[in-house]
Amino acid sequence: MSVVSRRHPLGWSRLLTTGILVAGAAILVTGLFTAFGSENPDELGWDFRVAYLPAAESVLEGTSPYQSPDDPRLDEMRVYAYPPQLAVALSPLTVLPVDVAVVLAVLGSLAALMGALWLVGVRDVRCYAVVPIWASGWNALEMANVSAVLALMLAVVWRFRATLWPLATALGMMVSLKLFLWPMLIWAVAMRRFRAAGAAIAVGLAVTLASWAVIGFAGLRDYPELLSRVTNQDSYSIADMTIALGFGPDAGRVVTFVVGGILVAAFVALARRGDERRAFTVAVASALVLSPIVWLHYLVLLIVPLGLSRPRFSPIWLLPIVLWVVPRSANGDGLEPFVPAIVTAIVLTVLLARPKARGGFAEARA
Repeated sequence: MSVVSRRHPLGWSRLLTTGILVAGAAILVTGLFTAFGSENPDELGWDFRVAYLPAAESVLEGTSPYQSPDDPRLDEMRVYAYPPQLAVALSPLTVLPVDVAVVLAVLGSLAALMGALWLVGVRDVRCYAVVPIWASGWNALEMANVSAVLALMLAVVWRFRATLWPLATALGMMVSLKLFLWPMLIWAVAMRRFRAAGAAIAVGLAVTLASWAVIGFAGLRDYPELLSRVTNQDSYSIADMTIALGFGPDAGRVVTFVVGGILVAAFVALARRGDERRAFTVAVASALVLSPIVWLHYLVLLIVPLGLSRPRFSPIWLLPIVLWVVPRSANGDGLEPFVPAIVTAIVLTVLLARPKARGGFAEARA
């Protein structure tokens, strides 16, 4: 009887937290469609609606999906600045009505986030429920951008880390789609996945060149300048935080390089010691630190290292909810530019300080 009495409160506690989190997630996801649908229908799936889908239509029409670097729409973030493979992949959706395609994109983003959790071995429903409640999770859904897909690809990279072509394919496509994830290539090398790293580079180059060939290499000459203009935004990057402190852009680049370099050296050292999980976690952190631009939805990538080290719900899963206090675009004023970095640092410190070893589905594939 004593054993039962000790476990009973824990059972009710789990039931209560599950109910609260599932209800909260359901309300937010439902509100995502109802609020935008009734008040601002053109706001739902902003990135997909104003950037990805028009680019896909341009690909089908045989025209360039890229704007001139002098286009004033760059200042409004109404442009497509990804390599062409994303536009090519999304081109089948252009046959659908725009609103239908947008809803499918939002649901696809949600499925990608849930799939990422599943791949790394998370089976606690509370973890699935809390991710859409995160400000970064909700932002990824409302924008219907590629961050959710990147989280899924990152989970695939971990899940198939002991293979050759599944790892190389996922890693190569992920890095070619969003270059800021290049530290994951170094992670693969540090883990002695030399063939996979080389194959990943080949896959990424092949996919990028093939997709650019589809559009006749249109926009290739001006693409670096286009990227430079797009990254010149007030985001939550290390460089922009440095600027928010009153220093110049050069100081921001130096701080980014130093902090990012330390993290790269750290995950290489961890990999050489055979600490796979922590090396992977620090590699993800280094990618975020070294990125010249960091939007709030980038932080959904944290679900992968978080799911690896904390596959069961614990208070650390609630911390990213704090990010609702900061703007989802630009980076705010006062302390707001620093809040995402503080939250991320706390999450990563907890994961690295107390890695919980576990067996299970994700580990069995190693």
